[in-house]
Amino acid sequence: MSGANMQKIITALERSDGKIVMFADGFVDEVWEIINSRTSLSQFTIYQQMNQFAQRISNSGTGGVGLELVQKRRAFGGFTANIGYAAARLGVDAALVGVYGKEALDPVFEEVGALCRVHSLDDPAVTHVFEFDDGKILMTHMETVLDISWQRIVGTLGMETIVSLLTEADIIGVGYWSLLPAFDEILDGVCANMPADGKTRRFFFDFADFRKKDQASLEHTLEKLRTLNGKFPMTLSVNEHEAATLFAMYNETMDDTGRSVREKTEAVRQQIGLDELVIHTPHYAVAAASGEAPAYALCAFCEKPVRSAGAGDTFNGGYMAASLAGLDLTERLHVANAAVGYFLRNAIFPDQKELARQMNI
Repeated sequence: MSGANMQKIITALERSDGKIVMFADGFVDEVWEIINSRTSLSQFTIYQQMNQFAQRISNSGTGGVGLELVQKRRAFGGFTANIGYAAARLGVDAALVGVYGKEALDPVFEEVGALCRVHSLDDPAVTHVFEFDDGKILMTHMETVLDISWQRIVGTLGMETIVSLLTEADIIGVGYWSLLPAFDEILDGVCANMPADGKTRRFFFDFADFRKKDQASLEHTLEKLRTLNGKFPMTLSVNEHEAATLFAMYNETMDDTGRSVREKTEAVRQQIGLDELVIHTPHYAVAAASGEAPAYALCAFCEKPVRSAGAGDTFNGGYMAASLAGLDLTERLHVANAAVGYFLRNAIFPDQKELARQMNI
């Protein structure tokens, strides 16, 4: 990217005064590596590839498997905290509604609370993340997130606060669909209480793992979004695996790149009936939006990420910040790619200066 184009993007981010409100989850990620073999107290090897670990399980047959873990970090996670904080680091005013601590914020959310306006309903859920070079396994104690409902949000925050948050917001995020049983209920509650002030507010969704619900549930929610899209423009962001499932529903495949995948993404977007469809993969990002030509942007592939849990959320936070800055579709993808590229290599959500350095690679 040329220096002039990069400066234009950074200037737009600096001048942006966009605001978001995010509903409604909260996770503490306990991140582990799995030891393959140990030769001494300080000498050991870890499973670097997911298929190596899978083979270990498969080779055990019907017997037990004893594994040793080493903790990498304890960090905040989830749709609201990850995306909200990633966007806030790039200058977005973010309000978050979820479960971050009952009596006080869990210590892992303190840096989020320092940068975002946090409204907590309960203690967070805990996810055990087993991280590999080529992916991750997430296992979550979901109780507190499963208990989130629109009634509980209203009962804790009060309708006056909710309406105030919605009035300020330019983008409203609701997710993850696959992990939030009350997703449809919360979406209905938000839409029913949207201020009738003529302001256009966009909704942003990351459904997460489609496989956690059946196709009928997915089709039902997509139909709900399609119906609402005429009043509130909708953005759906998916990774390559989710995109493959989505494409298959409309007799398309994700086996092409460049111009072909742009055209397919636009075709699927039109069939879904949403204003905007965004796809992020480890090698490229593509997006289609009403009123804009489909866009495609390569990203610098990271073979050995320092941190992978939260990568997709960082992409989404970057994309959201770029959208609020008024950047075009290609520029939005460049910002999002740079945000996740920096995150993968440094395990840090980038600020504007760090983003600029990554875009200059």
